[in-house]
Amino acid sequence: MIHPRISVLMPVYNGELYVREAIESMLNQTFTDFELLVLDDGSTDRTEEIVLSFNDSRIRYHRNASNIGIANNLNIGLAKARGEYIARFDGDDVSLPDRLQVQINFLDTHPDVGLCSTAMQLFGKHSEVWIREHHPEAIKITMLFYSPVLHASSMFRRRLFLDHELTYRQEAFPAEDYELWSRAVKVCKLVNLPDVLYNYRIHDTQVPKTDRKATECIRKIQLEYLASSVPTLPSASVAGFFEQFVDKTPQTTDDVRVMKQQIDTLIQANKQAGFFDNRLLKTKLNRVLAGKVFHFVVSTHHFTWYLLSKLRFRQLVKLVHVINN
Repeated sequence: MIHPRISVLMPVYNGELYVREAIESMLNQTFTDFELLVLDDGSTDRTEEIVLSFNDSRIRYHRNASNIGIANNLNIGLAKARGEYIARFDGDDVSLPDRLQVQINFLDTHPDVGLCSTAMQLFGKHSEVWIREHHPEAIKITMLFYSPVLHASSMFRRRLFLDHELTYRQEAFPAEDYELWSRAVKVCKLVNLPDVLYNYRIHDTQVPKTDRKATECIRKIQLEYLASSVPTLPSASVAGFFEQFVDKTPQTTDDVRVMKQQIDTLIQANKQAGFFDNRLLKTKLNRVLAGKVFHFVVSTHHFTWYLLSKLRFRQLVKLVHVINN
């Protein structure tokens, strides 16, 4: 059996509008030692017909008898994959020609890194560039607020993930990637490359991650991540960090004092746990606080030395400009 360097997992469901373009972009990669596992989750349109119209031995097509969900579908791909690396790719997107080459070069030369993703160019209904934190320690901290890895452009070490039982969990949908990264970061370094090597399509049929179910799922992931990362932090303080700091929009100076207290409590607990880089953690949390305080001060014109002391120099300069105008 031939084992390619990379197994590309491409889940698709009723993707007849875009799947041809997606497959063509993968077949046009400058790096050619890969297999493309097209994981059809029970499509009822022409997806199967389009996929099978390609005559390329690197394509392996699997179709589920019924729709089982993206996490379960991806786990089938993980079980079928033969490559040293797993690359993710969505069936409605486009991978730029050098994507696989750049990522495999990085992972080959950084054996201490378990996963890397790339920056994305959005297209379709929106047009902007997404670039995530590069440094592994910064990524661990960003995990407290949102998913720090762009899932569809990620590439990771298959054996490492399987040895640590790092597979997807369907119950975490639609944040199955966030949940996976929250466990993966405990066993390996995650890195985001700044190169824009992936075009991410925005369209009407995508699953929203802003409804109530998604919000509840994301919060559960965040709570479990913080509690397991800093076990020295009391459970009440774990919940308080999100309720009184992350979610909080300050309305009074006392609100800001409570938020600052939540930061200090976490930093102190992390000194004992040692999971986060404490200097980076302090810097990140104080920057978030400064942003919240700035908007509070600008909207209320409530100036006190305590509030002003929480702002960064650039915010103070901007505040003076706002006041004078």
